[in-house]
Amino acid sequence: MKVKNLIVLFLMILSLPVMGDSFESRCREFNRFYGYEGEATWLYGVFRQLARQSAELPLEEEGMQNVFDVIKSNHDCNDFTLNGLLRMLYLDRSKGKNGVITADMKGKAEERILDFKYWWDDARRDTTYRCYHTENHQALYHTAELLAGQMYKKQKFADGKTGKQHMAHALERLRPWLDYRFRFGFSEWLSTYYDVEALLLTNLYDFAEDKEIRRKAGNVLSLLLFDMALNSHNGRLCGASGRTYASSLIEGDHNTSSLAWLAFGVGTNRRKQLAGAIALASSGYRCPEVIVDIARDPKPEYTSLQRTSINVEDAADYGLDTNDELTTHLFWGMQEFIHPDVVKMSKSISERHDAWPYRDYDRYIAQYEKEREAGVVPISRDRFALSEANIVTRRTPHYVLSSLLDYRKGRPGYQHQPWQLTLSDSALIYTNHPGGKNLRFSPNYWAGNEILPRTAQHGSVAVAIYNIPAGHNVPFSHAYFPVKEMDEVVIRGNWLFARKGEGYAALYSAVKPELTTDFRGELCDVIAQSPRNVWICEASSASEWPGFHAFVDAHSKASVEVDGTELSYVSPRNGRLSYGWEKPFTVDGRTMPLRHKCRYDNPYCKAGFDPQRIDIACGDKSVSLLR
Repeated sequence: MKVKNLIVLFLMILSLPVMGDSFESRCREFNRFYGYEGEATWLYGVFRQLARQSAELPLEEEGMQNVFDVIKSNHDCNDFTLNGLLRMLYLDRSKGKNGVITADMKGKAEERILDFKYWWDDARRDTTYRCYHTENHQALYHTAELLAGQMYKKQKFADGKTGKQHMAHALERLRPWLDYRFRFGFSEWLSTYYDVEALLLTNLYDFAEDKEIRRKAGNVLSLLLFDMALNSHNGRLCGASGRTYASSLIEGDHNTSSLAWLAFGVGTNRRKQLAGAIALASSGYRCPEVIVDIARDPKPEYTSLQRTSINVEDAADYGLDTNDELTTHLFWGMQEFIHPDVVKMSKSISERHDAWPYRDYDRYIAQYEKEREAGVVPISRDRFALSEANIVTRRTPHYVLSSLLDYRKGRPGYQHQPWQLTLSDSALIYTNHPGGKNLRFSPNYWAGNEILPRTAQHGSVAVAIYNIPAGHNVPFSHAYFPVKEMDEVVIRGNWLFARKGEGYAALYSAVKPELTTDFRGELCDVIAQSPRNVWICEASSASEWPGFHAFVDAHSKASVEVDGTELSYVSPRNGRLSYGWEKPFTVDGRTMPLRHKCRYDNPYCKAGFDPQRIDIACGDKSVSLLR
């Protein structure tokens, strides 16, 4: 190629826009990517069409027909799809004559919207199972109902209500839902469901006619993104989580990563099944600059304390009535269906509205009464429960370590992730008590816990104690330790060490660990063949050591004493830690609290629990969010 041509080509490259250098340019890039590469069928197909609409690409007729078919099917999670369709209609309406949705498509959309069952008190019986009750589904249904009612105020829906009546019904439920999220945080904390919660919050922020709903939705969305900023590593959400899936753990890409890439400009945008990120890419909402700065700052090293959700037994302290049906929506959103204080109201709701998260309420009611007669205070045995969580996250440029403090030890678990060390998108270390090998169900081999451990964290050290009941069909715990994702791996006795870039990790098992391949053939499975075990994980960075092998030497020589489910560990950097199944957590002899008084306590925000106001500041930027 001639020099002149090379110069022309070079100048052309320089003149191209730098993608990702602003929120708007990231939105354009993302919409075009997803419009071509996004999931085309079933539940997420609508978001490909939404991306195409936003990118000014022609809608795909077959894809739009899929949208209408999904909504008509009454299949579980079609509330995701309906929220996507309503967003498309509102955006199309805002463009007037320049809209791209054809008259035929609008007619089919109206038919589906007017026929939809928006809540369990609609007398029409469901033809398939539909989950109304979890935190995200509740608000997805209410948001869809509000937007549908606004769009067709005077028309009569299939259930006999007018659009205005649907608006009133939705607002009565949305107002407390938004209020609870501000006061108590998310029950599905730091979870994969932040993506769909971002969908409903952007829909409310952009299209709700009620100004207070718009304001509150914007504030809650900002707090969701603040959660992500505090608990992410290079855009990957990696804090201890209330609900997680194997796909977001072992496939190297969390499903909120695209949300982080759009809002903060860090992370990746390669996932092809998304909802909230697509909504954000066509939204008028802008993440406060201070939260963007917190997410993007590569330098800070700090510990963040966070408390989220509540315990049902504390309801009265917050002015909540466990005998009130609307208030019980909060407890169902926490998946506390059979809590002793809630079970009778749960039974009443199920019987009146034919909504059945459980069908054997009477067995639990009788069991609780028997315990009370014996002088025993009944406790919640709900494996799905997402009660109060006290989270510790150590964030550095080279790793993030995050743990729950003493969360429901020994009780049946579901999709909970009690602790996790993140060195990169795909270099994660964590333990669990595994379920079955089908990774689509929870708990499974790599996500969730059949029986929850007792966990704690101080600084860069996390401890997990497993005490699996005798006779359990899975009598061991194990760790995820993906060897191929690490730059170096060393094994010494009961210790496994890893380096990823400048991040260091040390993993200890009191029971002699066996590093082996899992059922997929991946060398990542560290099995401790005992129902009782103590795991220790300590993280560090290259700047703290002369080299990786100095880190290995120091930790392999560290004093570790374990007696059953009790331990004493002298950390080279964090002091002497002791803990036990029935013993307090101490550091250098000082008993450490296992419950935070704060909603947030970190360098950017100090807010008490159940706050009226949350102030966030970084450098010369700040934002104040009011309840």
